[in-house]
Amino acid sequence: MNNIYFKDIPLYPFKNMIDREEFLLAHDSNNKASELLSEHLERTLFFFDKLLEEKGVGAVLHDIIVHLKFKNQTVTSEAAACIKELFINAVYLHDIGKINPTFQYEKMKNTKVNFINSPDATNSRHSLLSALIYIDIYLKKIEEFKDKKLKRFLRHVLYSFSYIISRHHGYLKDLGEIEFVEDLRRIHEAVKQQPNYILYYKDSEHLIHQLNLGLFKKGKRYNVAHEPFEFYILNRLLYSAIVSCDFYATYLYDAESVPEFRYIDNIEEIFNVYKETKVYKGIEQYKRNKKYFENEPINALRSDMFIEAEKNLLSNLKQNQVFYLEAPTGSGKTNTSINLALNIINEIPQYNKIFYIFPFNTLVEQTKKTLDDIFNEDIQKDFRVVVVNSITPIITEAEEKESEDRNYKHDLLNRQMMHYPVVLTTHVNFFNHLFGVGREVNLSLIHFCNSVIILDEVQSYKNVLWPEIIKFLNVFSKLLNIKLIIMSATLPKLDELLKEDTQGFFELIKDKDKYYQNSLFKNRVQLNFELLSEGDITLERLFDKISEVISVHKQARILIEFIKKTTARKFYETLKTKFPNKKIYELTGDDSNLNRKKILSEINKKNTDGEFINNDIIVVATQVIEAGVDIDMDIGFKDISLLDSEEQFLGRINRSCKRKDCIAYFFNYDNAASIYKEDLRLEKDLREVLYQNYLSNKDFTGFYKLCFERLEAKKSQYNKENIKVLDEAVMYLNYRSINQLMKLIESDNSQLYLAYVIDDEHGNVIDGRKVWKEYKELIQNDEIDFAEKKVKLSILSEKMAYFTYTYYDNKNNHEPKFYDDNVGSLYYIHNGEQFITEDGKFDREKYNEFSGGLFL
Repeated sequence: MNNIYFKDIPLYPFKNMIDREEFLLAHDSNNKASELLSEHLERTLFFFDKLLEEKGVGAVLHDIIVHLKFKNQTVTSEAAACIKELFINAVYLHDIGKINPTFQYEKMKNTKVNFINSPDATNSRHSLLSALIYIDIYLKKIEEFKDKKLKRFLRHVLYSFSYIISRHHGYLKDLGEIEFVEDLRRIHEAVKQQPNYILYYKDSEHLIHQLNLGLFKKGKRYNVAHEPFEFYILNRLLYSAIVSCDFYATYLYDAESVPEFRYIDNIEEIFNVYKETKVYKGIEQYKRNKKYFENEPINALRSDMFIEAEKNLLSNLKQNQVFYLEAPTGSGKTNTSINLALNIINEIPQYNKIFYIFPFNTLVEQTKKTLDDIFNEDIQKDFRVVVVNSITPIITEAEEKESEDRNYKHDLLNRQMMHYPVVLTTHVNFFNHLFGVGREVNLSLIHFCNSVIILDEVQSYKNVLWPEIIKFLNVFSKLLNIKLIIMSATLPKLDELLKEDTQGFFELIKDKDKYYQNSLFKNRVQLNFELLSEGDITLERLFDKISEVISVHKQARILIEFIKKTTARKFYETLKTKFPNKKIYELTGDDSNLNRKKILSEINKKNTDGEFINNDIIVVATQVIEAGVDIDMDIGFKDISLLDSEEQFLGRINRSCKRKDCIAYFFNYDNAASIYKEDLRLEKDLREVLYQNYLSNKDFTGFYKLCFERLEAKKSQYNKENIKVLDEAVMYLNYRSINQLMKLIESDNSQLYLAYVIDDEHGNVIDGRKVWKEYKELIQNDEIDFAEKKVKLSILSEKMAYFTYTYYDNKNNHEPKFYDDNVGSLYYIHNGEQFITEDGKFDREKYNEFSGGLFL
């Protein structure tokens, strides 16, 4: 071990433990010499050492381990050294069970082993045997400790780590609900019945006759007085370390090359590129001369916020982990966040990676474009900015993506491990990495250590989970040494939900009223609540009001948002009939990715002077417009829902802050509870004068305070939503339960694939039937390498998204009644054009005539 935190921690001597190690194999191949088990374990350790040193994981693990507590006491230095030894050797010995002669003979085709083919012969699995041998080795050491309480805790560490070893080829279950010790007993009995199972383990006599698994009974092993969250995260890091280093080692054997981890190691160069941008230069000029933006007061205000956030960050960087960036729509949060992230890495070089986390792919795409405009292709040869989601192809470092010599394994490994300096992904993906139970989602968890994570639009998280979310974010940021920036125009200070010490949270904007109450932001849009005084209105009344507004303004860019797709579609059709000469667009969840891009392109077209070409249009939308859609309208009409949603909607009106007489009208038509189920922000809405004042005065603190009170009351009730449910799941290492609890989206929706012919944004003709045929052939092709298949599927997914729509049918177990073919939860309809409207939208009502599903 090169790492200073682990250099004196001993590795268990493999050669002293294993007999005939010179011919025991870990992997075989038709194209090259087989890999010895000793070689594989050494390679696994080599990559773990790289993580300790290059990624700074050594310092992270050291800090977690030396601060572990049980019975309210921090572990002794001797115990901490023991836990470090258990951790390292769990990684090193994860595959020791491959000494199993049956594995060697059947899986490795190793004829040199002494294989006994008899009814008592064991199976070829190795992970559980690895766990058993690991326990046999280290239980002896733990039993040497004198302190009974400490000994019990260390047994629990050994037991938990051995479980992780046993699952490194599977997924994590609820350790508190399964008797892992029974699995150990069964394999122990198998070894006793067939000692050949551990023929090559030199201490086999001890394992067979002296190993006392009775010490792992709950009463003797389990100590519920330890710190649960720290211990849970330590175990998750072990799982990530084992599966990732195992992957790396196998890749090295297979590809015969050492992959690069790819961090930000040239921050000075990157920062200098950013400082050459027009925006940054303008702010620097403003710092020297406050009159620089006297003709552009909005830029002066944006610059003030940028400068204040940077100054407060640098003054409070080392003593805090979580930073709030609360700033109005149009104030330049994205640019400010880029500057903050680069400043963090510049100040503390151990931070070497940036993750941008968004609720919607549209925000991912917009931010990717912003970063690409700043950092050109040449810079991104070393400073990769990569989107990681289900609809973006896996990138290649080759010049030609379709090159025959493309290294698919290399490209796939980079994606799996997120070997990119800057990663843009979604909230759902992020939570999968933090809480997922499968191997693949845990590969990259260890790479989150020493990273800057920017979390955008946190209020879009499932409201009822806010206490659990902030509890985990707080612990993860501290233990993985993450600098977390949480930003939004409507930002709930979630740390107020924490009952424990909330030290480490810091607000970058101290006097937010300086910005929110400034007329440039506050009065950017006038608010009109007159329609709310009429109670529940009809669509006819709404149409009359819109007609009245059109007659006054003559030409205007009007945005109308409804809660339900059915209402939006109905009103859209009405408007097309009533105003045949106007440009009218519809944006809902029934638009494909391609159709949405085309519509937004039309809406956002500008002339050479930067002015909108389409200045007399109407856009009818659902809540998909609220965040992640970059449009700038003059007048808005919105069906009321959540207060922070109303503010997000206002962010689509006069976004540039350059126009006057922009106004937003609020009305009540559909019931918001039908869409925002179980959301505690629904108790009151804009029909209350208090809430109107909150919105007018941009006082989201008062709004969230009421929401927090309701959350606290709900979480204190004795039911499945009680916050103690999470604490208990963490305490007992119930990985699967935690994963289910922390899911941001509870959905069993299916995906309909409507095959028809389209023209993409580049004018290329794409036949959905041919794309599906290519997809099926690729899925069923067992002759190509796994990595090549995965990469090609990711490339194809971009096209498939053009034809894919979400569908829900609670009457038929979420499966559509009408389809021609399916793969998993993706259902194919051959003549998809019959369910596509003239303007390229999914005609859900027509489809429901066939299937009887729900149209929400």
